[in-house]
Amino acid sequence: MPETWVKPVAKELEDVERFLREVLHSGKPELDEMCMYVIDSGGKRVRPAICILAYLACGGTETQRAVSVGSAFEIVHSASLVHDDINDNGEMRRGRRALHKEYTITKAVVAGDFMLVKGYRALGNMPQEVMDLIADTAAKMSASEFIQKDFERRAEVTVDDYYEIIDGKTAMLIKASAICGAYLATDSLEKIDAVGRYAEAVGLAFQIVDDVLDVTGGSGETGKKVGIDITEGKPTLPVIYAMQDPEVGDEVRRIFIAPDVSDADVARALELIKSTDALDRCLAEASSKADEAVAALADLPPSEYRDSMEGLARYVVSRTL
Repeated sequence: MPETWVKPVAKELEDVERFLREVLHSGKPELDEMCMYVIDSGGKRVRPAICILAYLACGGTETQRAVSVGSAFEIVHSASLVHDDINDNGEMRRGRRALHKEYTITKAVVAGDFMLVKGYRALGNMPQEVMDLIADTAAKMSASEFIQKDFERRAEVTVDDYYEIIDGKTAMLIKASAICGAYLATDSLEKIDAVGRYAEAVGLAFQIVDDVLDVTGGSGETGKKVGIDITEGKPTLPVIYAMQDPEVGDEVRRIFIAPDVSDADVARALELIKSTDALDRCLAEASSKADEAVAALADLPPSEYRDSMEGLARYVVSRTL
């Protein structure tokens, strides 16, 4: 994480790391080992960071509860990745073998379930409105996976379909993390709404940039094999825009809808996508979402934490540089 935006909450994020290890201790050596394998593989800790920053930006002063709630969302997110990798038969996650490849599918399912339960339990007692949001978020995360499956290898996928997928898959959990942090600090609906709008826009920008990095070779950021989304037939914004290109769109479409693609096909698709304006259009959209996020912060009082939230929004887009 760049120190420019993370510095105001650096201590709290160290507390997050300790909390994750405490919560995920089961007393079963192999299960503990698997949980630590997932947690120690890294991740940007965006969800706990955004929860803590929202709490402080809304006037909170005692960060312990925000640390525990933010950590809970990180656990839920990590558990969802374990299950996603099983569903997709993914090979790599965050630069190392996926959990089910390192151990077994059966054990990975159990570990993912264990992490989900521990994560939701660590959220503790929250207001009913927040619990409703968390339940809706969990439902949307599951539903978005079904929608994504429905559009795998289908050339008919639209930009609206894509946004529906990533809103549920990525943005809603980031939004819920931020709103929970805000609720811990204030009863101002204006501030809570501003935090929610900010975080959802950040989440959308984050996923768009991840999808760009899958094309450009930024595996150091994503921790995944370059072109894996094309291999798996996942509908991403760069692919959707490239399929619209009048010159190479047909060939991109042919590769995308093929039931089996070779490494050579994937390499060709990446080359074709880069030859279009697809990536520029994606980055323009990500930058626009970051601008929306920053604009939402105007409803929060000036502080170093609000500045840090703005820095996070800008960092999300700058990961392509």
